[in-house]
Amino acid sequence: MKNLFDVFLSSKSTMKLFLLVVLVFIITVHGNPLNRKCTCKAVSNTVHFPFHSWDISSCKLCSCKDAAMVKCEEACKAMVQSYALTGCGKVIKGSKVKYSWDASSCSDGVSKIEYTCA
Repeated sequence: MKNLFDVFLSSKSTMKLFLLVVLVFIITVHGNPLNRKCTCKAVSNTVHFPFHSWDISSCKLCSCKDAAMVKCEEACKAMVQSYALTGCGKVIKGSKVKYSWDASSCSDGVSKIEYTCA
């Protein structure tokens, strides 16, 4: 009877280890679906040096089809457009900026549109 119990425990431990490996694999491949966030940066138009950054939105247990991830680029564009219209903080007047966004593993990139700091 003791041998049967040991076999049961070892198979249960093996199952737990297998589930842990699968969970780690999913998080690694899909960019942590447990906690996704949309970040935005105003970057220089040439070397993409970041001038300012914002955390736009985040969601827990959401997919890439969630509004927080789908609208990330659009929200970032509006944020950097406003940033440029208000003078870009301490950046030299007339500097050109672009927006850079990262929606976890859903989408990311740097815009082709340039905004001139007022």
